[in-house]
Amino acid sequence: MRVTVHSYNGQYRLQFVVDRFEQAFKFPESDHTLAEVESLAGAMAEDVLLRFVDMRTQYHQSLTP
Repeated sequence: MRVTVHSYNGQYRLQFVVDRFEQAFKFPESDHTLAEVESLAGAMAEDVLLRFVDMRTQYHQSLTP
């Protein structure tokens, strides 16, 4: 899983990517520091990965007639 943090337009965008699936969370820079967002990424990683598993399952089920 690739985890990135981008800063633009007054927000940090925390992005998780696996294969063709992506999840992103936005945090206002006025309310959070980069260190806080990076810490949140670590705390959220396991739950995000489990959501990716569910997303992949749903994707494959939708392709099966």
